[in-house]
Amino acid sequence: MTTKEHLSKHDREIAAIRKLLFTGMQMLNLNADHINKLSREVRELAAAQKRTEAALASFISRTNGLARRKVDLQ
Repeated sequence: MTTKEHLSKHDREIAAIRKLLFTGMQMLNLNADHINKLSREVRELAAAQKRTEAALASFISRTNGLARRKVDLQ
C-alpha cells in the first residue's frame, strides 16, 4: 500500500468516525428533548391528579350538594 493510498484510507476512516460522532450527538439532543417533554408532562399530570383528588374529596364530603353536619349523639 502506497503512502497516498494509506492517507486516503485514513481520511475515509476519519470522515466515517466524524459522521458517527455527529449522528450520535444528534441522537443525544433528540433524547434530551424527549426527556424534557416527558418531564413537563409528568409535572402537569401530577398537578391534574392533585386537582382531581381535591375535587373527589370535596364530592365525597358532601351529601346532595350540602355539607355534612355533625350529629351530636348526646
